[in-house]
Amino acid sequence: MPKIVRIVRSSTFLKHNAIFFTGAIAAGALNYVFYPIMARLLPTGSFGEVQALCSLFAQVNIFLGVLGLITVNIVVNTSQSVQRDQIIIELEKLALLIGFALVAVTVFAGSSLERFFHFNSVWPFIWLALAVLVSIPLMFRNSYLRGRQAFASTSVLGVMAAGADLVLAVAAVLLHWGTTGVMIALVVAQFVTFLYGAWLTRRKGFNGSWRDTLLKFPKMGIIAPELRYAAVVLVSSLTITGLYSIDTVVVKHWFDARTAGLYAGIATVARIIFFLTASIAQVLLPSVRLQQSAKHNQQVLTKSLVLLVGVGGTVFLLFSLMPKLVIETLMGRRFLPNAALLSRLSLVIFLISVINLFMLYHLALRRYAVMLIALGGAVVATVLFATHHQSLFAIVNDLLYSSVFIALLLGIWSALPKRRLEPTSEET
Repeated sequence: MPKIVRIVRSSTFLKHNAIFFTGAIAAGALNYVFYPIMARLLPTGSFGEVQALCSLFAQVNIFLGVLGLITVNIVVNTSQSVQRDQIIIELEKLALLIGFALVAVTVFAGSSLERFFHFNSVWPFIWLALAVLVSIPLMFRNSYLRGRQAFASTSVLGVMAAGADLVLAVAAVLLHWGTTGVMIALVVAQFVTFLYGAWLTRRKGFNGSWRDTLLKFPKMGIIAPELRYAAVVLVSSLTITGLYSIDTVVVKHWFDARTAGLYAGIATVARIIFFLTASIAQVLLPSVRLQQSAKHNQQVLTKSLVLLVGVGGTVFLLFSLMPKLVIETLMGRRFLPNAALLSRLSLVIFLISVINLFMLYHLALRRYAVMLIALGGAVVATVLFATHHQSLFAIVNDLLYSSVFIALLLGIWSALPKRRLEPTSEET
């Protein structure tokens, strides 16, 4: 053990992965404890509603992930702090405008959402939109810290957000506030975490003013060069997020509330693989730089892939060999009828984790052609879901076929020689 500690300390890459992985484990544990606890405290139908809303939160938050990746890339590749902070603030203004628009649309379209997803109230959707809005300033500060490779601070924010959400959600359910109360808890947890994140980023040299962000419109001339890159990141992020989370929304639409709730429990367990390995991809992103040699960047990718396969592959084997024990331990006995789904769904999530790593690598180098691969995968997944949804196994197979298709395209394209391995700094 002391030898392993010395090896980790001697490598900046491994040290960053160890710190961020530990934080991700802690935050992930709190996030996943949330679901088994909710599954036991809420009726099956209500738990299905909470899981569907969380999936929608992930889908709607895609634009935040896009701007977050751009922010990390700006922090890593922009040497002048004044220029860096100004671009980030203008992007934050744009994001907040989108967030306020989302809240307004949700209020007007709430009844339609309520009917489409078979809810009994529109309020969970309104609070969900508010949660997205509150998440915007938190995301920018979190991304800034990742760009500065302050992974300890980022880990603290993740643990804080997950812990506050868990405690407040349990309190809300015990007060009989139901699904709406769980969403209110999410809003409060995000806001409290943002306040602490704002203080941390100030200490790390970020001089942007949140008050100025609220009072002024974004200067499009400053952020226009980033919008093309944003489109590429958006499509790629949409594909990845959709692959690992859209299945619960599809099941919620096509199947009854009880079936959707039981499937949500299996999906929750399988997604452990993605979130357990996500920290590796997040460390890779600020470690790959436009100014570095192609050889150095490829070495970072190789090390990250080895770590991901080691961690994710181990969990995948565990889930495949003992699905019933894992499901009963993490989610409870009532989810056992669908335990047979766990092995194949775990394979899908492991494959998506690998795809995510490669996509983030190419996005860090601003290789825009990766968007075409993501678009192709999104089209295949959409067609499969629309035409092949007769059973839960069919839904899982749709995800598997879509993931294999994307992996093949990504592998072939990655193997092709590039005329230019990375863009020049002027193109960024």
